Amino acid sequence: MSRVKLWTGLIVLFSAGALSGIAGMYFYHNYEWEHRGERGPAAQHERIMERLTHELSLTATQRADIGPIVTRTHREILELRFAHQTEVDDILSRGISDLKKRLSTEQQAQLDELYVRQQQRWQKSREYLDGIRKHLSWVNLGRRVEKL
Repeated sequence: MSRVKLWTGLIVLFSAGALSGIAGMYFYHNYEWEHRGERGPAAQHERIMERLTHELSLTATQRADIGPIVTRTHREILELRFAHQTEVDDILSRGISDLKKRLSTEQQAQLDELYVRQQQRWQKSREYLDGIRKHLSWVNLGRRVEKL
C-alpha cells in the first residue's frame, strides 16, 4: 500500500470521526434545549449546582455550603413568580387570544397544545416549590426541637 493511500485513508477516517462528533453534539444540545423544561425545576437546580461546581471548581465542602443558598434563592424566585402568576396568566390569555385571530384552525390547536404543556411545566414548578417548603418546615422544626 502506498503512503498516499494510507494518509488519504487516515484523513478520511479522522474527518468522518470529527463530523460524527460534531453532529452528535449538535443533536444532543438541541435535544437538551428542547426538553429542558420537561424535567422540571429540580433538574434546573441540579444544572445550576453542576455549572457552579464546574465553572468555579468547587470543593465538596463548598458544594455543601452553597447548596442551601442555591435552594433558597431558587425557591424565592419561584415564590415571586407564583405571586404574580395570575397577572402572567391574564397577559398570556390576552396574547393567545390576539394570536389566535391571526392563525389557522390547525395553528390554533398547536398553540393550545403549547400552552397546555407550559401549564404542566408550571404545575411541576408549583409542586417542586411545595416540596421545598415542606422540607424546609421540617428542617426548621428539627432545629427548634434541637434547641429545646
